[in-house]
Parts: sequence; structure tokens; C-alpha cells
Amino acid sequence: MHDSKEQSLMTSESLQELNTDMSLSDVFHTLWLSRRLLMSVIFLLSIVATLIIFQLVPRYTATTQLLIGINAAKVVDIEEVMTGNLNGDAAVIGEMEVLKSRELARKVIDNLHLEQYAEFNPELKKPGFFAQYSLKNIIPEEWQEAIGLVTIDSRTPEEKEEAHSTRLTDTFLKKLTVSQVKRSQVITVAYEAEDPKLAAKIVNEIADKYIIGQLQAKFDATKKATDWLNGQLGELKQKVEVSERAVEQYRKTHELLEVSKEVGLSQQQMSEVNSQLIITRAQRAEAEAKYQQVEAIARSGRDVDNVAEVLNSPLISSLRQQESEVQRKYSEMLVEFGQRHPRMIQMQAELEDIQAKVRSEVKKIAAGLRNSLEVARAREGSLSGSLRQMESKTSGSNQAEVQLHALEREATANKALFETFLGRFKETASTQGIAQADARVISFAEIPLGASFPKKNMMLMASVLGAVFFAVFLVFVREMLNPGVRSPEQIQELFNMSTLGIVPKIAGITGQPHEYLLAKPHSALAEAVNTLRISLSLLNPDAQVKSILVTSAVPGEGKSTLSSLISRHSASAGQRVVLVDTDLRRPTIGKMFNLKESTLGLTDLLMNHELSINDVLITDAETGMKILTRGKSAYVNPIDLFASQRMKSIIDGLREHFDLVILDSAPIMAVPDTRILSGLVDKTIFVLNWDSTPKKVVHSALHLLNKDGHANVAGIVLQKVNLQQYGRYGYGDSGYYYHYSRYSNYYTS
Repeated sequence: MHDSKEQSLMTSESLQELNTDMSLSDVFHTLWLSRRLLMSVIFLLSIVATLIIFQLVPRYTATTQLLIGINAAKVVDIEEVMTGNLNGDAAVIGEMEVLKSRELARKVIDNLHLEQYAEFNPELKKPGFFAQYSLKNIIPEEWQEAIGLVTIDSRTPEEKEEAHSTRLTDTFLKKLTVSQVKRSQVITVAYEAEDPKLAAKIVNEIADKYIIGQLQAKFDATKKATDWLNGQLGELKQKVEVSERAVEQYRKTHELLEVSKEVGLSQQQMSEVNSQLIITRAQRAEAEAKYQQVEAIARSGRDVDNVAEVLNSPLISSLRQQESEVQRKYSEMLVEFGQRHPRMIQMQAELEDIQAKVRSEVKKIAAGLRNSLEVARAREGSLSGSLRQMESKTSGSNQAEVQLHALEREATANKALFETFLGRFKETASTQGIAQADARVISFAEIPLGASFPKKNMMLMASVLGAVFFAVFLVFVREMLNPGVRSPEQIQELFNMSTLGIVPKIAGITGQPHEYLLAKPHSALAEAVNTLRISLSLLNPDAQVKSILVTSAVPGEGKSTLSSLISRHSASAGQRVVLVDTDLRRPTIGKMFNLKESTLGLTDLLMNHELSINDVLITDAETGMKILTRGKSAYVNPIDLFASQRMKSIIDGLREHFDLVILDSAPIMAVPDTRILSGLVDKTIFVLNWDSTPKKVVHSALHLLNKDGHANVAGIVLQKVNLQQYGRYGYGDSGYYYHYSRYSNYYTS
């Protein structure tokens, strides 16, 4: 038990802090409390899983291994016809797809007659026990067609047979597994069947059919290539003969054998004339460019000294030197004699004469360039005419020669193609019938000794582990979904408050619990109330607790029942007790003790100051305790009545005349009356219905009760506790309530 001073110091802030962190010890504690449920779920699921596992039909897996891409001995090199390179992952993956192909599966199915096995053909399976209770056997066929259970099959026999073959192939391929061994060229083929002998037989048959298929494919390819080459050789032979005859006939027709030399000479002459014509055209273009340059400079009046022909002329060079010498002398004498001096005039005339000679020489050079241009043009025209005459003369011979060359090339190509095809035909024909497969079996399948499915030990272990996880999950889900409080430990952990007592739920009693208490003084209920009374007496060691307020969070928690139990038990023990009904809106005490509604009570005492306490108290005939009911007077507001000085005087008067004053108040969450009354008593008892009231509601109620700081909550009483479930959950395995549910041997109920 906590000290009363520590309870009085508890604030609303401490109530708001709920401990939501779950430690490892909390986890184990939760599992321990639900150990029966945990073990039951694990045991039940394990038994069900065991029955299912042992009912499973065992399946056996047989495996064989193939080496892909072996190097076959080549008699001749005909890789163009038969591809034998199966190295690399891409080739191995391709061969894996061949092993899983539907064509190969159908060959194995037909060869082994697998449609006769019920494992592959569901139509051969015997109907189970519950098949006779199927809806199809109960409902008429017309009704089945109407509701869509049965559809009319309008397929032809061929379509039905094809659908049956497709289903059979699908079933076969589902049991086949083809895999590559660690990026090597080894392929593992595994097959799973209910019969171990059949599994080995099927997987070996798959390997055989695969290798035979490779050989057949190569044989077909060789035969097809041989037939095709043979047909092509006949056509090519005819083409060669026709093309060679055409060449000879053309030579004779155009007489190309006699004139072949002449035609060659003409071609040579045309080539020489064409070369001369090209050179002449270049010379003409050069002469034309020089002449046009000189003419353009002469017309514009610019200096023509930069023209190459002018620069290369010795006469012009000599005249320019004379002009330069005269010009120098003229400049020297100009200063001495002046411009009008006779010698200066003479020198000026000499200078103009030299310049006239230069111009005359330039004209001669221009005339020479014009003559060279005319000569070049005449030569170009002559060569062009000669070339045209030679072309017209030899055009007929050239066309015939070109056509002859075309015929000769065609004949040569046909002959080369014929020889190539003839060589390939000989190579292909020589290898027909000696082809080797590109794969071989390196490990034939043996009859498996043990089933590959189910792995019973592993599945049983997994089932047990799954059952454990599911059971733990179920326990914590149930714990999270449970809204109520079940133990004093939870009260201490969630609300930081102590539990004053545990009041059991008595099943099968008739009448009121307080009547049962008197009739069975040694019952579990009586002992629980007695324990609660002792806890109340120890709340405050310094002073006697004389007034107690009993309340709850919501209606139906059993607060009025607890108030009557404590009152009667205390009165039976010799205490002077008064029970006051302060729930003015829904009074219960009067009904519990079969009092009339017209009985004077608390409201009458509060409204009528002329009445005294003794005027409204009623004596319980069984125990002698006093009862103060709600009363019959009307009132305006209970809060105003409880907050009045008159109410405080009444409580103080009751404390003076009685050893214990018990107030049965309204629920905290419903009305605020209790918050006012809690300040008028020594202690407040909070009643909580076991495993029912949500924790959040309790937290909110305690927060409201402690909001004003004067509630002085003594603790919580767990009401209506199912002792059997309480013991089964194991909540009494610690603390003061150790094995509380096992005390039934000491009770007389």
C-alpha cells in the first residue's frame, strides 16, 4: 500500500503520462499471463498442420544432366549448312527452352502414354467422399444451366481432343524443371511425379527425345541442303552452257575476232587526241586570260608594268631605265633652270618620247597575245573536229565490244557459281548420315529413394514455428484490443495508483449483493469487503478516515453496490455508519434498500433548514446503519446545493455523530457533482469494472477528479472480478494478490 501523503501529491500531469514503452520483461510477462491461450493455439495449430502434412501425397523428383556444346569430329567443313557452335550462355539458354518446349513434351507424352495416368489426366481420378454432396448432383441440370454452373459444350470432337491435349501438356510442363549448373554448359533436367519409377522414366525419355531431336534436325538440314544444292546445280549448268554459246555466237555475228586489233588502235589514237585536246584547251585558256588582263589594264589607264609579258620585255626594260635617268636629270635641273628653260623643255620632250615608245611596245605585246589566243583557239577547234571524226568512226565497234565484254563476264560468273555449288554439294553429300548431336547425357536419372515433397521434418518445424508466431501475434492483438484493466499491476503501471481491493463477481445469487453479504459472512465477497475495509483503515496512520466518497468513471461500474457493501459490513462490525446517496439525478440507494420514493432525504435537508439530520435518517433493520436517501424535494442545480455552506455543515455533522460516512456519488464523466463533493470528504474511492472500462476513459476520469487538487483519491477498487478468469490469466501471480483465485477453499459461498 502507498502512503496516503504520496497519493495526495499525485497531480493531473502524472496521470497523463501513460507508460507506452514495452520492455522485454513486459513482453514475457504478457506471454506468461496468456500462457494457456498461447500453448492451446500452438498445440492446436501444430496438430492441424501435422494432420495436413501427413495427408499430403508424396512426390518424387528424378534428375538427369546434359552437357551442351560438345565438339563433334568434322569430316568436312560445312558450317554454313550445319551449325554446331553451342558455346556460351545464350546457346545454353536456348537449348533449355528447347527442353521445355511443348513439342518435346507432346512427344514424351505420346511415347509413354501418360494420358493413362490419373496424375496427368484428372478425368481418371476417383471422386472424393464429398463429391456426392456436390451441388451438381442435387440441383437439376436445367437449373444449373440457368444459374451458370453448367455451360453447353458446343465444341467439335477435334476441338475437344485438342483442348485435352493442351491440358495434358500444361500439366506435364508444370512438373518439369530445367536449370543451368553454375553458368556452365551443363543443364539439369528434373521431373516431379507421384511415382518414383515414372519420374525417372519420364526424365530419361526427355533426354533421349531431345538428343534424337537434335540428330533429326541435323539430318533434315543436311538432306534439305543436299536436295536444294542438287536442284541449283542443274539450273546453273544450263546457265553456263547458254552463256558460253551466247559469247561465241556474238563474236561470230559481229566479226570481233578479225577487227580486234584495229579497234584497239583506234582507241589508242582517240586517247592521244583527247590528251592533246586537253593540253590545247589549257593553253587557250591561259592565253585568253593574259590578253584579257592586258586589255583591261590598258582600257582603265592603269600601269601595265605588273603584267608578266611587259616585265619580261627587254625593250620595255631598257626604255624604263632611260625614262628613269631622264626623270632624275629633269628633277635636278628643274631647281637650277626652272620649268620654262629651253633645256628643261627639251628634256620634257625627250621624256614624252620615251613614254610613247613604251606605249607602242605594250600595244605590240597585246597584239602578240591576241595572235597567240587566235592560234590556240584554232588548234583547239582542229583537235575537237578530229576527235569527233574518230568517235563516229569507232562508235559501232565500241558498242559491240562492250556487249561482248558483258556476255563474257556473265559466262565467267555462272561458271564460278556452278563450281562453288558443286563443291558444297560434294561436301554436304559426303556428311549425310554421319551427323553427331551437340549434347550428350552425362548423368542418367535413377529411381529416387526418398520423396522430394513434402519435407515432413522441415515442414513440421516450420509449422510449429509458424504456430508460435501466430499464437504470440494473437496474444498481443488480444492484449491491444482489450480495453479494460485486469490486474493491480496494470493499475499501478497505467495510472500510478494502488489497488485498495478486489471485489469478486458472485454468480447465481438472487437479490441484492449486500443481502448476500449478510447471508454468507464467510464468502469470498465478504472476505474481499473485509480486506477493503482494512485497506481503508490503513490509509492515514495519523488520523482516522471518517468520510469516504465512492465514485466511478461511467455508470454501471458498481459504485452503489460497493458503497452498500462497505456500509453494511462496517455496521456489522460495530461501527456507526451512515450511507448518503448524493447521486441526485439517478439515485440508487433507496431502490437497493426498498425505500419509498416519498422518504425524506438529502434534498429535503438541504432545501428545508428547519429539518435536522435525525429527521431524514433511516435505520437499516439488519445492521443498524443509517441511510440518507436522495429525498423528494425539487431543486434547481445539484452543483449549487453541493457547493453551499449547508452541505458542508451536514457532512461535518455526520462526521461528528458517526464513525464512517460513505457518500455514493454520480459518475465523474457524467456530471461535475463529484468534483465538488470530493473536497468535503477525507478520501475518495474510485471504482473500476474489471476487464470492461476502457483505459482512456479511466485516465480521463482520474484527470478530471484530480484537476482541482483536493480530491485525495485513496486508490482504485476492482469491481465484479471473475475469479476463475483472473486466476487463469495469472494476474494474481505477483504481489499481495498471489493466487487470489485459489483461496476459494477458505470461503463458504
